[in-house]
Amino acid sequence: MSGSEALDRIWQSYQVDLDCLKIAKRSIDQSHIAFLKNTNFLGSTAQEARALIDASRANADNYVILSMWAVFERKLFDYLRRESGAAFSARPSPVNARMRTKIEDDIEFWRIDEVLDIFKTVVSSDLIGQAKQVKKYRDWIAHRNPRKPPPANVVPVIAYRLLSEILNELDR
Repeated sequence: MSGSEALDRIWQSYQVDLDCLKIAKRSIDQSHIAFLKNTNFLGSTAQEARALIDASRANADNYVILSMWAVFERKLFDYLRRESGAAFSARPSPVNARMRTKIEDDIEFWRIDEVLDIFKTVVSSDLIGQAKQVKKYRDWIAHRNPRKPPPANVVPVIAYRLLSEILNELDR
């Protein structure tokens, strides 16, 4: 499966989640009590329920970015592994085999900013810079260091398009 296909699956699931949130909000706004049966909304005021849905939407936006970044990062590391195999297969020797093993073992510990820089040879520097902005936002979502201000907000659709574009370029 290509990297962008994995992102597509995450994106489609996110779109369904958003649709479900819209339906829930409409059900509350139109007082469809039957739809609210056996949910946490039953017994809540309409205002409380809408606040819960709005918070869930914000969480969904953040979680989709976390999910997409995890897949994107994994695909980058997988690409580097394949490339290291190709680079060392031309001259198989005991030293080459050890170097390949060492590189493949250590790839997981490389800093992602440095990994992204490696891809500037095949992906535009502008796209790589934008990916680094998504990474900063992803880090803020995951860690929420109160001593650091949040970075610029990343809209999920922009992150999806950007990360998909990079993975599509690598697949070519």
